[in-house]
Amino acid sequence: MTKKIIFCIILFYILILIQTSFSVYFKVLDLIPNLVLIAVVFITLFTPQQWWGVSAALIGGFYLDIFSLSNIGFFGFYTLVLLLFSFLSKIILQKYVRIPLFKRI
Repeated sequence: MTKKIIFCIILFYILILIQTSFSVYFKVLDLIPNLVLIAVVFITLFTPQQWWGVSAALIGGFYLDIFSLSNIGFFGFYTLVLLLFSFLSKIILQKYVRIPLFKRI
C-alpha cells in the first residue's frame, strides 16, 4: 500500500508540473486541460478499492491547491472538488453502470 501511495505522489507531482509549465501553451478555446482531474477520475473509475480513489483525490487536490495561481476561495478548494468528483463517479459507477459478464454456455 505504501508503494501505491508513493507512486501516486510522484505521478501527481509530475502531472502538476506538466500542467502548470508545459500545457499552458496548448490552450484550446482559452482552456487549459486539467491533467490531475483526468487522472483522478480514471483512477477512481478503474480501481476497485474506494481508498485508492480517495487518496488520489487528496494528493491531487493538495498539489493543485499548492500550485494554483488563482485565489478561488480558500486553501483546500481543489481538494474538496476532487473528492467530490471521486465520490460521485464511484457512486454513479456502482449504481447506474452494469458491466456485462461473458459466461460460457
